[in-house]
Amino acid sequence: MKLLFDSEGKVNYDKIDKDTTVEDMLKAIDIFLNSNPLPCDDCEESCCKKAWSVEMDNICVNRISNWNDEAASDFVRQRLVKKRNYYREFDQFVLDKENNCHFITNENYCTIYEQRPIICRLYICIDKSFRYNVVRELIGSTYLQALIFEDEIRNKVLTEDLIKVYNRNPAVFAKGYDIALKDIFNYAEEEGWLYDDEIDEL
Repeated sequence: MKLLFDSEGKVNYDKIDKDTTVEDMLKAIDIFLNSNPLPCDDCEESCCKKAWSVEMDNICVNRISNWNDEAASDFVRQRLVKKRNYYREFDQFVLDKENNCHFITNENYCTIYEQRPIICRLYICIDKSFRYNVVRELIGSTYLQALIFEDEIRNKVLTEDLIKVYNRNPAVFAKGYDIALKDIFNYAEEEGWLYDDEIDEL
């Protein structure tokens, strides 16, 4: 996978094949941004400076918690709050804050840059193509939902049937972002987030 500017001047990607992973997309973003540095001084959105919700995914939380289940549960309980994702119709965790992200310094540096949330990794603050935004949303939703599922599995007595339902999400208890995009798309179809005719556009 390679990111590029399309004919409309929007960030797009060349192709996704059967082996393309989320990690491949993240690497493609890094390469693209190294070749096309963003003019941060002219940024109109200023996501790092505004009181946006910081959406937390399971890999980010587990990395911050050094892959310790008790520490991850404590982090969720002490630092996060549930918020409804009305676009996808599920609950997700966001950083419990009043203003700026707790991990951003006064100089706008991210103190957890290597462990930052997947939604931050996928976001590029210039115009993006429709298909890029669709893939970004599907990846983000899968990992955001996985944190909710992991938290419930860790802290509640659940039936085996419900645990099986939760484990359908390919990101549940994943160890990284090496999940194939085709598995994300398949799960998104099952959840009603993606339709057959949309897959052809991706």
